[in-house]
Amino acid sequence: MATAKTETKKTGNTVEATGDVKFALPDPKRGLYSAVGVADYAVSQIRALPRYQGVVVEALQKLPQQLRTQLTSTYSEFADRGEKVVSSIRKDPATQEAVEQAKTAKSQVKAARTSVRKAAADTGSATEKAGDKIG
Repeated sequence: MATAKTETKKTGNTVEATGDVKFALPDPKRGLYSAVGVADYAVSQIRALPRYQGVVVEALQKLPQQLRTQLTSTYSEFADRGEKVVSSIRKDPATQEAVEQAKTAKSQVKAARTSVRKAAADTGSATEKAGDKIG
């Protein structure tokens, strides 16, 4: 427990204060007792471990099945979530417009391919005919 005693003196514009503080130091043995108490608690917990061995072994044996169940559940949750996202993207007007544009582009590329193929065939025929006329 701490006690304090102070005295003040005022002289003109100056104040002088003096004090005396007394407090009891903690018993140095308490620190040692605390360390011994911690060690004793640790030893008692270690000694109690064999009582829990059966529980620990049983929990470890159940662990693979619990992990499988959790994995299956988590996989299913992510699959459902992904399905909702894909459905949302498919319904989005911007996505639908992009799909239509892709279909149009595909159709235009097919038409261009057909035109190029016909032009190449016509060029080949025209070249043969021109060669026959010349020579």
